Amino acid sequence: MSILYYLMLVLGALIFIAAVTNWDWYFKQRRAQTMIKLMGRNGARILYAVLGLLFVFFAWMVLNGRIDVG
Repeated sequence: MSILYYLMLVLGALIFIAAVTNWDWYFKQRRAQTMIKLMGRNGARILYAVLGLLFVFFAWMVLNGRIDVG
């Protein structure tokens, strides 16, 4: 089951890096376009950066045993 948390760690890092470096291919996705319409490009970048960090933080905490998910 820990493979899912490693995947979450990698995807969170990818989301964070995409937001910080402003990758066009990432922000041209349909779901990202919805957020861009609601918040603007910079607002969507901030949201995705925070979400990426949350994914990384949660996965890291689970993998280190600080959070027991049962």
